[in-house]
Amino acid sequence: MMDLREAGWELHARSGRAVLVRGIDREVDPARLGLPDALVAALHEWAHVAEAVQAKETADTTADLVSRRGRQLAMRLAAETGGQIGYVDPLSGELDRIGRPRSSHAMRGRRGETVAPVGPTPWGPGLVVSAIIGTIVVVTLVVVTLGLADVSGILAAVVNLAVAAGFAPSIWLGRNVPVWRWVAYGTAAGIVAAWIALLLSLLG
Repeated sequence: MMDLREAGWELHARSGRAVLVRGIDREVDPARLGLPDALVAALHEWAHVAEAVQAKETADTTADLVSRRGRQLAMRLAAETGGQIGYVDPLSGELDRIGRPRSSHAMRGRRGETVAPVGPTPWGPGLVVSAIIGTIVVVTLVVVTLGLADVSGILAAVVNLAVAAGFAPSIWLGRNVPVWRWVAYGTAAGIVAAWIALLLSLLG
C-alpha cells in the first residue's frame, strides 16, 4: 500500500472517478489503498456529481456544494491517512492543501503510527518550575522528618521511604509528559536533596 502521508498527493475528479495523483505518472484509485469502503464510495460519488456539474450549466449553489463536499472528503482522507492531501477543485481547478504535512523528522510509534516531532525544550521555564517544586519538597520533608526524628529515628526513616515510594510511580509516568515532567524532575531532585540534607544533619 502506498504511503499517503508522503507529501505531494492530490485528490482529483477525473472521468467521474476520484483519483489520487502524485507527480505526473502516479495516479491511484482510492479503492487500492485500504481505505474504509464508505470513504471510497463517497469519493467516487463526489467525482461523479462533479463531472455532471461540469457537463452542463448549473446554479452557483450546486457548484458550491460540490466544491465544499470535495473539500470535506479531502479532510476525511487527510485524517484517515495522517498526512497532507492536496485538493484540486474540479470546477475552478484551484489547489488547496488540507491536513498537516508529514515532517521529514517525524518518528514512528510502537504500533507504526506517526509521532509528531517534539518542539524546542523550554529549559528556562521548566527549570524554574522544577526548582520551585524541589524547594517545596525539600523543606516539607526536612521539617517533617526532623520533627519525627525527635520521637523516633526509625519512624522518620520509614516516613521518608514511604514518601519516596509513593512519588516514584508518578515521577516515572510523568518523566516524558511535556509539562508534568518538570514537576517530576523537581520532585525527584527534592527527595534526593532532602535525604542528603538529613544525612548531613545526622553526621553533624
